Amino acid sequence: MQTAHIPQALRERIEAAAAPFRLSDLAAAAEAMSRAYRAGLPAALHSPLARAAYAVTRLPATFAALSAAARELPVAPQSWLDLGAGPGASAWLSPCPVTLVEQNPGWQDFSPGRWLQADLCRLPHLDPHDLVTVSYALNELAPRERERLIAEAWLLSRHALLLVEPGTVDGFRIVREARRQLIAAGAHIHAPCPHPGECPLPDGDWCHFAVRVERSRTHRLAKGGDLSYEDEKFSYVLATRQPRPTPPARILRTPLVHPGLIELKLCAPAGLQTERVTRRDKPSWRPARKADWGGAWPAP
Repeated sequence: MQTAHIPQALRERIEAAAAPFRLSDLAAAAEAMSRAYRAGLPAALHSPLARAAYAVTRLPATFAALSAAARELPVAPQSWLDLGAGPGASAWLSPCPVTLVEQNPGWQDFSPGRWLQADLCRLPHLDPHDLVTVSYALNELAPRERERLIAEAWLLSRHALLLVEPGTVDGFRIVREARRQLIAAGAHIHAPCPHPGECPLPDGDWCHFAVRVERSRTHRLAKGGDLSYEDEKFSYVLATRQPRPTPPARILRTPLVHPGLIELKLCAPAGLQTERVTRRDKPSWRPARKADWGGAWPAP
């Protein structure tokens, strides 16, 4: 599993947001946020304390998921539009200027970039950007509002649109519906899917991936955890204007390693497949040993 390294400048920004508050208050606010998420409700981030708790406990994970998904971009964008930006995770990984659209006025200027305060259901006039992202925001909208936002985001994307949601059954359902909508609009699906056909996963299963997130001391204490890391699971879809080469298959689960045998669960144009690589398959054995959940297969 890949590890996302949080930039030092972002670490310092998070610690500065947390500094005015006691750890016990941050932990209580983080627990209230978790209860809201478990109930399927958006977290109330209206107070500085609630926003600080989010920055400490959730911003590293959303940064990590967006960073992992953005690695699939076929070209580096020269302009980036982030819709529903929250505290602005995209600004800390973008190689270019970012326009951050966010309704909550408390996040304005948390991260570097051009900030615009707006409701995702009523976007202002925006110029097209090379890349448009919507991360961890679609799940807070009603189905009709989601569909409209995806259509608007696609129109605003000059080269690519990246959608990232929690790696849950509901998060994947949102991503799969968005994928269908984008294909109908003429988009080319670049990742993670290696084909434009109907998703082959059966009901009850879901396509998601994971990235390891470094935890700071404040992060660990606010969440009551002991480990120096946590694993963030996410679902995503990356659509492009022009067709780009895609891998023959995508690894959907952690490879199963047996003595002399590695099993890979794959999504391929022909559907779900299981490939078994043995030591006798010398050209494939070493790549299979290095293969990871979410990676391309055969490895480039």
